[in-house]
Amino acid sequence: ELLGNDPKVCPAEENVEAVCQFFNTIGKQLDENQKSKRINDMYFDRLKELAANPQLAARLRFMVRNVLDLRTNNWVPRREEVKAKTISEIHTEAEKNMGLRPGATAGMRNNRAVPSGGAQGSISPSGYINRPGAGGMMPGMPGIRKMPGMPGIDDGNWEVPKPRSMPRGAESAASLTRVAQPPLLNQRLLPQGTGGFISGKTSAFFQGSGAPPPAPATQVPPPTVSSTVVPSVDKPLAAPLATKPNTDVLKRKTISLLEEYFSVRLLDEALQCVEELKSPAYHPEFVKEALSLGFEKGSSFVEPIAKLLEYLFSKNVLSADDVKTGFLLYAELLEDLAIDLPKAPSNFGEIIGKLVLARGLIDFNAVKEILSKIDDGYFKKAVFTSAMKTVGSETGGKEVMDAQASDIAACESLF
Repeated sequence: ELLGNDPKVCPAEENVEAVCQFFNTIGKQLDENQKSKRINDMYFDRLKELAANPQLAARLRFMVRNVLDLRTNNWVPRREEVKAKTISEIHTEAEKNMGLRPGATAGMRNNRAVPSGGAQGSISPSGYINRPGAGGMMPGMPGIRKMPGMPGIDDGNWEVPKPRSMPRGAESAASLTRVAQPPLLNQRLLPQGTGGFISGKTSAFFQGSGAPPPAPATQVPPPTVSSTVVPSVDKPLAAPLATKPNTDVLKRKTISLLEEYFSVRLLDEALQCVEELKSPAYHPEFVKEALSLGFEKGSSFVEPIAKLLEYLFSKNVLSADDVKTGFLLYAELLEDLAIDLPKAPSNFGEIIGKLVLARGLIDFNAVKEILSKIDDGYFKKAVFTSAMKTVGSETGGKEVMDAQASDIAACESLF
């Protein structure tokens, strides 16, 4: 239908692209069955004619020929498609190549190698810590922290000297004397020709600029403070305000740890990662992300999600309210998500049923609240039916349903 009934008529370009993508996706599956393979032969006879059609654009003719070559090569592509890989996929591939057990490289995340030289970083003459790979060398750039007791910098990029021998009361008077400083760079880390003097020589960057080389810096003696100066009393520093965790950072870490868990299925490792988030207020969002990411991967990930939530609950990392709130958040998005994931409602109901059987985690009163967040009656019923089927198929499920009969009836009244 895409190529048209008349072989002599050149089909539309978008139809040819769609046909090529179609066979790239499921052509191999069609060849696996003898009946569909015979029909497939008819399709490819038409493609051979199309590849020789001079009316078709050269780009599309090559695209069709690539599909023909792919089938000739038993659907093995000539070169592997390069795709971006997650950290967990890289770990898994490395484990297979090195013959390690699954999850052997999971602990490498926190054990970063120290750069050669033994030191994690150096302190520049102006008092800033220069850490390898942590940003630039200028004040205010990422990866640089000011060390206590070092000279201060004011708004005009002037350095205020503060000798150790100076009494605290004389600090205000000393701050009146300012010494202009060049940009605060760690000269030991600069390559030749990038600024200032290196080993007592003018760098190539300044040669020919017409500016005379600056004179060597001389020691500026501390100013003499008269006895009439009243020592100032330092005001106590206010306690730093507690910064709110960055939601984007937490979400990125959550997706990373879930990807790793779904890859290696190590509950203890997942527990450690959730504890490292150190943000209990984000736990409901963690539950919602676990449902979303797991359902995107397929129905086979329902069981790992349920086991993870039960395990974190048993270890007092997640509370029943965290799980319930996370389910409520996901229920609000279910109608939109179910458009792309038709099995999401039944998978959601299956996880609810498994957690209902885990006594003390979720009950049918909470299920009623979850269902009330779903406006579409079809999806609402699909979730409830799947949950009831899961509870009824497990040992002890009938006892749970008998004990919560009134709440189950309340759920049924929502349809």
